[in-house]
Amino acid sequence: MKAEAMNLLQWQARFGTEEKCAEALKQQRWPNGFQCPHCGHDQGHWVVSRKVYQCNHCRRQTSVTAGTLFHSTNLPLVQWFLAIYLMVCDKGGLSALRLSKQIGVSWITAHLMLRKMRHAMADRDSIYRLGGLVELDDAFVGGRRSGGK
Repeated sequence: MKAEAMNLLQWQARFGTEEKCAEALKQQRWPNGFQCPHCGHDQGHWVVSRKVYQCNHCRRQTSVTAGTLFHSTNLPLVQWFLAIYLMVCDKGGLSALRLSKQIGVSWITAHLMLRKMRHAMADRDSIYRLGGLVELDDAFVGGRRSGGK
């Protein structure tokens, strides 16, 4: 799935509040409406006070963040979404120190966030395998052999 190109102002308009981030997660996780991960039932209701879905069949409650990158986080989703935006927009690689300053968290928190995001990206990329004829841009591998030959 290819995401649309977005600048920081467009990101702010789309994901600038906690509610917008949660709604984006709901749409990504359950595009055809809620489906209970425990029993598979497709009827549930939103419990506003706890910010979870409750299945009408088994009565289990499921958070939008359960089983995702954001599972058991204490940080607001807005900070997570901004960290993801900053990470994917940085060509040279985003350091934990820079991320910590950008989103206002400790270095340790930023480091753990980056580890989680990189792990999620590696999991996603591991399902793709190259096959058939693979072409690359021109490259020079190696160099002159010792002795000038």
